[in-house]
Amino acid sequence: MLGKLLQGRYQIIGILSAGGFCQTYLAKDIAIADSPTCVVKHLKYSAQSSISLPSLSELLDREAEALKKLGKYDRVPQLLAHFEEKQEYYLVQELIEGYPLTDELNPEQLWSEHQVIYFLQEVLTILEYIHSHGLIHRDIKPSNLIRRRHDNKLVLIDFGAVKQAWTQVITEGGKTSTKFAFGVAATIAIGTPGYTPPEQERGIPRPNSDIYALGAIAIQALTGLAPTQLLEDNNTGEILWRHYREVSPRLAEIISKMVRYHFKERYQSATEVKQDLQLLLKPQIPQIATIPTKVVTKQNYSRQLYNSKVAIAMVAGVALVLTAIAGGYYLLKPTAPASEQKQYSLFTTNRHSPFAKIFLAKTLSAHSQPVWSTAISANGQILASGSQDNTIKVWAINSQQPIYTLLGHKDTVRSLAISADGRILASGSGDTTVKLWNLQTGKQFGTLQGHNSPVWSIAMKRDGQTLVSACEDGTINIWNLRTGALREIKAAHSSRIFSVALSPDEQTIATGSKDKTIKIWHLPTGKLIRTINGHTNAVRDVLFNPNGKELVSASWDKTIKVWDWQTGKQLLVLKGHSDRIVSVTFSANGQNLVSASIDKTIKIWDIHTGKMLQSLPGHSDWVLSLVSDPTGQTLVSSSKDKTIKIWQREM
Repeated sequence: MLGKLLQGRYQIIGILSAGGFCQTYLAKDIAIADSPTCVVKHLKYSAQSSISLPSLSELLDREAEALKKLGKYDRVPQLLAHFEEKQEYYLVQELIEGYPLTDELNPEQLWSEHQVIYFLQEVLTILEYIHSHGLIHRDIKPSNLIRRRHDNKLVLIDFGAVKQAWTQVITEGGKTSTKFAFGVAATIAIGTPGYTPPEQERGIPRPNSDIYALGAIAIQALTGLAPTQLLEDNNTGEILWRHYREVSPRLAEIISKMVRYHFKERYQSATEVKQDLQLLLKPQIPQIATIPTKVVTKQNYSRQLYNSKVAIAMVAGVALVLTAIAGGYYLLKPTAPASEQKQYSLFTTNRHSPFAKIFLAKTLSAHSQPVWSTAISANGQILASGSQDNTIKVWAINSQQPIYTLLGHKDTVRSLAISADGRILASGSGDTTVKLWNLQTGKQFGTLQGHNSPVWSIAMKRDGQTLVSACEDGTINIWNLRTGALREIKAAHSSRIFSVALSPDEQTIATGSKDKTIKIWHLPTGKLIRTINGHTNAVRDVLFNPNGKELVSASWDKTIKVWDWQTGKQLLVLKGHSDRIVSVTFSANGQNLVSASIDKTIKIWDIHTGKMLQSLPGHSDWVLSLVSDPTGQTLVSSSKDKTIKIWQREM
């Protein structure tokens, strides 16, 4: 196709995309001076295609007619030509030079409220124009919004899914009324998962189906989560998003109304949404403040203090609300009970910096028995806890009540793991099974049965395709979750395996056992690399430093040891707990280690010097598990006292 000349003027010079029956090319219009570049969409029928020849023609005709309807409106591509050659169909349109909105939706760089409001207003203006011509786009998503390079404005592309939904009718009285096409047979469901509302999935889109999709993008910009990562209310179908990021209540209400499950409860027009958004911008901002216009990162969005010249992020990890009240913006901070507000020193941001401050943000009390295991999602927003009451509870990190209670295990849930994309939760139990759960719906979708004794520890690769489990009888199981294949390492240890850990490169696993040893294994082959001896009692937990260089082991001998796992050399011994140590976790930067003990305390250590930096009281019984989120802002501990404590860091 490269070099081919169409209609004697459009010369193909490059390929943009290629699919089964649709290819998109770059072309030059040689009939015009300077030969401007344009886009050619080519639909070609083949016998193997799932779409008929008449349907191909209809698809391209529909897109061409939509672009013609919209005329010279500069926020959509201009139609240049539309023709057929040898039963192959072509549509030529303006090339929009720029980049997709996808590039601006970085999970590590959350948008400010101000950015979201202006983004919504801009796209709603485009939807107003499209809807006023009786069209529904049906595929509003970040990749179909292009930030035009020359003026930084958004342009909506890809009208291949557009549908004529209604027409304007002039009545005998001279008035204009709208005649909707609803009630006719449903069309094929078109759209992108996560951005598509229920009625559109049934093939009956409405104008506010586009509003739903736009609201989903706004939530993505605020939370850093793609729509498919969000949980839904089991009873209402509503998207559960407000606990991920606290924003001003009115903006949250507007966005939530945009994405209501039922179209009748949603905004009915783009104009209605714009009017409500405009009210948010009316209050006069005091002269001492400036509206933030830069992208807000996860490390600094939680508390923002402004002066007239510069915005400085002062506190991370504590969700604060920027709310418009009485004509000004105020900072609202959720508070823990007075007994929990004492501040402690915790992680350093680097080896030489002073300690950051943390406070005990909250205590969660929902389990009826000791809480043995915890796991936190890669984005730091979702927490799971496993208990001796045989249940798993799933929490939004900023909530006080669980989102789900997962039932299915028949014994203590001793270990939990969450896939990097936040979709899969795995749980290991004393009932000898590992269960797999859809973290978005709370539904169980698999049970791994291969152990003959209680499962004490599990670890999952970031892609959610490989899971390692270790059990009471000293066996290690390596599961391929995609195929169901199982590889066993029998008698890996001579006694109970308490802990299994994956190295950062996911090629090596470490196991710690009641037999007092640590073993290092090659994950792809299951072969033993080395055995490390040094503890005088059970090795209760093992963990790789995020830097991949050191391995840490926590033992019932009341010590923590730091090892060069590649040589087996002991580097440091950390002493300070008065009873058995059961869990360890690293700070995100690998500079500090946190340990939990039966002595009811949590201790923070300098991993380079072995010095104990701080001891945190708080639990009234054994501290059984620790986990820190990847951003380094939150530490979670659980205890035999049946509680979970959330510790959050300030800078």
